[in-house]
Amino acid sequence: MLWVEDQHEEGPVEEISQTLSISKILSKFLFSLGINEVESAKKFLNPKLAYLSDPFDIPGMALAVDRIVKAIDNKEKILLIGDYDVDGITSTVIVKKNLIALGLNPMHITPKRKTEGYGLTKEVLNRGLKMGPINLVIALDCGTNSKEEGESLHARGIDLIIVDHHQAKEKFESQSIQINPHLHENKGEPWRFLCTAGLAFKLVHAILKHLRQKGVKKAFEINPKDSLSLAGLGTIADLVPLRDENRILASFGLKYLKEKPSVGLHALLAQANILSNSILDSEDVAFKIAPRINACGRLDDAEVATSLLLETDQEKSKLLAQSMNDYNEERKGIESKLTENALQQAKNSFSNRPAAVVCGQGEYWNPGVVGIVAGKLSSSLGKPCIVLAQTDNECKGSGRGVEGVNLVHSLAQCAKFLSHWGGHPAAVGLTLPKHNLEAFKEEFIKVVENDTGGSFPEQSLRIATTVKQEEVQESLLDDLRNLAPFGQDNPEPILAIKKIRLANEPKKIGTGSHFRFSIHNGSSAIAGIAWNMSDRIPPTSTDLDLAFRLRWNYWNGRKNPQIILENWRVSN
Repeated sequence: MLWVEDQHEEGPVEEISQTLSISKILSKFLFSLGINEVESAKKFLNPKLAYLSDPFDIPGMALAVDRIVKAIDNKEKILLIGDYDVDGITSTVIVKKNLIALGLNPMHITPKRKTEGYGLTKEVLNRGLKMGPINLVIALDCGTNSKEEGESLHARGIDLIIVDHHQAKEKFESQSIQINPHLHENKGEPWRFLCTAGLAFKLVHAILKHLRQKGVKKAFEINPKDSLSLAGLGTIADLVPLRDENRILASFGLKYLKEKPSVGLHALLAQANILSNSILDSEDVAFKIAPRINACGRLDDAEVATSLLLETDQEKSKLLAQSMNDYNEERKGIESKLTENALQQAKNSFSNRPAAVVCGQGEYWNPGVVGIVAGKLSSSLGKPCIVLAQTDNECKGSGRGVEGVNLVHSLAQCAKFLSHWGGHPAAVGLTLPKHNLEAFKEEFIKVVENDTGGSFPEQSLRIATTVKQEEVQESLLDDLRNLAPFGQDNPEPILAIKKIRLANEPKKIGTGSHFRFSIHNGSSAIAGIAWNMSDRIPPTSTDLDLAFRLRWNYWNGRKNPQIILENWRVSN
């Protein structure tokens, strides 16, 4: 693996360091993120809610607010339809809670992944409209490409508001009100890459702002900050760029999730074994909270997660959180079997191809889990991978890409084989008739080959900066904390130490797949751990270069700095 260290001119790095009274290492981190101006560095290091733009700056917001306020004034019946992932579920709960506080009683519905598909489909609409007479439908994290469904609602005299951040597959005139930044020219707005939970927060903020200007008493009794934990949860889980307003929502979302969780979220944190004395970070959301929420939808029961986030009773919340944990354990078992099967299929049939499309059916080929498996395959094989679960007549699944491949663009060129598809450049969902499978495989691989020349860059490890042994201290962790929360477009920095020897012989731990080690950092030693690297344990009698992340380790009520090894090599 190629190690690539970021390089910066000393003068500008020193200038930012001195002007902001921050360490030179922290200044280098900022330059690695492309933040090289004092004002932008200030805002990045000190995110504030005051930096959020006026929600009415977003196209479509004023129309949406007017329509929702009309519904409030006339006590109209509203149906919320949200996606079955964390972003869709948190968006649904944000809007529902605030509409209830404003005197409405909106109904909500979440698609059943297996029978109703993704988003605003005819199937989910038919089920939702049976719940009672509806005047307004609000689609959350879906609906951008639901042309026919929107026309059907309009024909019935039902208005539609779409709050979404997915890209449109084609341009068409819509009679719905749409809040979607990606339907408009990119002018670098701070709200450009908000996920739907972020847009839902902005929608609620705009409604309250409008009603307060009208002097509506209830609007002054509702604090938009109460929605921050959900907005931050959706933002981090949906892997949108953690810059600009996303960074603000993620930062304050974690703060409120830790300090003021709702009854349901408190039960979920406890079930995820997130310690009260630890610092809640984006990794907790990505690996402990989000999987439990997503597991419900993946196993076709997203309503469990929605119910938990709406619940106010502690005992009921505990039961729901336990149920979500059970779903997550079941999901992990299915995922393990499916990954093993899919990886073998990819290696057998696509080892010399620039992409892989694997398909299967049976007990472990669950459409709700294929997205996770596709991500594992693309990461492991270093190429775009699509994983499909086959039923009697169709194949349904997900694809995950790699740098240099836009999957939305790739699928657009294969659209004649597909019945449904959509998503983001790096992650897509798709459905196709079973009889189109082989033709689609060849066409997709051909498209990827044409776009990439059939090869991808050598895998590389990006090093933010090289540090000295004695610099691996708590002060360095403080610098890293100033950059958090980490995520898309704000990766956790990988550091390097060069020409160092391990302090002792590494020891395998757990099942034997991992090992512990330590290094000297002056007068003391700092512990380290290497996950899934026991097949490549470094020697103790040779000078080494270590690439690592530095984090706090919480154990038995104590916290200590800990190295998380990413890679190592023998020093030159």
